[in-house]
Amino acid sequence: RSVALAADNVITRVGPYVRICVIGGADFQKSDTKALTASLASNLSTALMGKAIFITCGMAGVQETFAKSCPRTLKVFNLVPKGGRSNYGAGFDIEVGDNSEELRNVFLQA
Repeated sequence: RSVALAADNVITRVGPYVRICVIGGADFQKSDTKALTASLASNLSTALMGKAIFITCGMAGVQETFAKSCPRTLKVFNLVPKGGRSNYGAGFDIEVGDNSEELRNVFLQA
């Protein structure tokens, strides 16, 4: 029940946009993957400006690179556990859940 309520709060906060959830690990498996992630973020941001927002789980690596590669005018939301921070310097952090498992469950429903 609390996960559903937290997901509803995230949906209310991010607004009536298409929500695109960004997943990816803390490490890049191939040398060109970081550049590809940055390019994808930039191109999607341009194409979807005003139509969609992006949501991450506040993780370093793929999610951080994606968030930092979006223009500041695009809304990126980083879900973090209560008391946590993404430390991206990009997007808006939203505290959800008491731990990473609760955060993932909210992420899946948002």
